Amino acid sequence: MNGKIPSLSPLQLKSYCFPIVNVRANPNGKATALTSAQQEVGFFPVPGQPNHWNLQLAVKLASADANNPFFYEVEIHALGVVEMSGDVPAEKRETLAVVNGLGILYGACREMLMNVTARSLFGPCSIPSLSFAQVLQEAKEHQIEQQKSRIGEEVKSTAALAG
Repeated sequence: MNGKIPSLSPLQLKSYCFPIVNVRANPNGKATALTSAQQEVGFFPVPGQPNHWNLQLAVKLASADANNPFFYEVEIHALGVVEMSGDVPAEKRETLAVVNGLGILYGACREMLMNVTARSLFGPCSIPSLSFAQVLQEAKEHQIEQQKSRIGEEVKSTAALAG
């Protein structure tokens, strides 16, 4: 290595933390038991800081069948702030920041889970890989549905007041 700094990614993780890390070993759990994995995401621009986004990620791993439990029940929440370089076209910044930023947070969640479970009853546990492009699309669709519902409620309230 010649000491030269490699090219930096246009996306930089500015900060992250884990407000919730909950891992519980099931004494009768089995590694072969079916699991259900869920994730919830949130994202929004940081006010007053162009090209910065707040990201929220909640990951849950649970037994799919209570009668045949997986060996761990997991809930991890991660919060992060990412910055996208101005070199990226403006219309692509949010999508790239959110998709790639959530991927970075997810990797941090995976590492946190591996660290916690490495010294736990059943040894290291990991989480499956996800496509955050699909997660982003679903989150945007959910936001649109919430806005439509909110607008519908406002129209009903206005009509009730006028009537």
